[in-house]
Amino acid sequence: MNAQDTSHVRSLAVSLSGGGHRATLFGLGALMYLVDAGANANVTSIASVSGGSLTNGFVGQTLDFRSTDGPTFRHRVASPLATQIAKSGTLFAPLFTKIYLTILIVSAVLVFATLAVVPGPWYLRLLVFLEGLTVWGWLFGKRGAVCARAFRTTLFSPAGRATSLSELNKENLDHVICATDLRAAEQLYFSGDFVYSYLFGHGQPGNLQLARAVQASASFPGGFPPAYLSTKPHAFTGAPAHGDGPPEPPTHMVLTDGGVYDNMGDQWARGFDNRIKNWRELGAKRKAPNQLVVINASARIRWSPFRRSLIPLVGELAALLRVNNVMYVNTTNVRRQAIVASHHPAEADEASALPSVLVQIAQSPFVVAKAFARGTDPAAERARAVLAMLNNGPTSEAQWAQIARDNSAVGTTLSKLGIDVSARLIYQGYAVTMCNLHVLFGDEFPLRPAELAIEWFRELIS
Repeated sequence: MNAQDTSHVRSLAVSLSGGGHRATLFGLGALMYLVDAGANANVTSIASVSGGSLTNGFVGQTLDFRSTDGPTFRHRVASPLATQIAKSGTLFAPLFTKIYLTILIVSAVLVFATLAVVPGPWYLRLLVFLEGLTVWGWLFGKRGAVCARAFRTTLFSPAGRATSLSELNKENLDHVICATDLRAAEQLYFSGDFVYSYLFGHGQPGNLQLARAVQASASFPGGFPPAYLSTKPHAFTGAPAHGDGPPEPPTHMVLTDGGVYDNMGDQWARGFDNRIKNWRELGAKRKAPNQLVVINASARIRWSPFRRSLIPLVGELAALLRVNNVMYVNTTNVRRQAIVASHHPAEADEASALPSVLVQIAQSPFVVAKAFARGTDPAAERARAVLAMLNNGPTSEAQWAQIARDNSAVGTTLSKLGIDVSARLIYQGYAVTMCNLHVLFGDEFPLRPAELAIEWFRELIS
């Protein structure tokens, strides 16, 4: 499909899941395919969570995704982003982060050393220890600010100037950064010309830096404290007159990882019609999506022996953490099933749902094609074409299955991933997106066999 052909795919929404740098690069591969296929001209929103927000923000600050072409996207976005993640990472790349971590460790040792080395009675040592612990706790609580600074230094300050959230404002395209508001237990959305949640209403980006919005989206519980952002610069209006919100507008938003509420980032597109009912102006210059592609790089929670602990309470705490993981998996499994059930290419009447395609890191590009290849409809013909391309390609079915296992096992980290792992993640993201979209959405998403070689993606990393 060329960039001018919008007769079939009128409005395509994209969502990028969380998952640290694993999600950053898997989502990058998916976006690369959309550009090469010319489908980027029809993308009206890219919503993202956590690691996917690194990709979304970097794309939005660098170029107009709807009008770019393959070579430009590879040169200006894919290559610098992949190189940064592969060779340096983000959080731990700047010298400032290393100094902060050194001070944090040394100060912790010094605080506990006061119990032994400070002269005087025990209560004086205890007082000095508590004072030192308070100061250390304040320093420890700055992890989120240090992370935002690292994102700004490594990705979001081209030419040395910090990118503002308002610079994501693009014509006919919303880059939506998703975070979770802990007070309201719902998502809050940052974009180039609005900030929105149901209970806050809608506001303006103000002077918020893009790095701070992305860090709020990636504020993984336990790794980073909640982000406290002032509401004043955003001038929120349009909050519901009745509901579960506070009687007066709060002075701060309390935000954590967007994946706490929606780790696949698909709720922006799925709730678009209902959102317009609360904010009519939102729909005045935007198309409601009629197709959605969900790029899911969430890691599987694997089987665990879960041995009984001999230390009191430790076993109970471990069980509580495991229960939390099981509850999370159960909710996301149900939503993934709903996404898969939302679209079947043989069904003519899809008016009641948003047709969606799920691209999962846990699957090889063979999975969906093999599931549809046995039929006689056009989707089956497309699936057989996918299988023929894959079987003639440089990577066998067994090798693809191993790539899916290896990529799923990549940790949720903000450290550097190395060249081989990074290339492998982009490669799989590109291939699975291409194959699944071709089978399920049709010939508007063409096959590109020339790109099915991992060396092509390894060359991105300079």
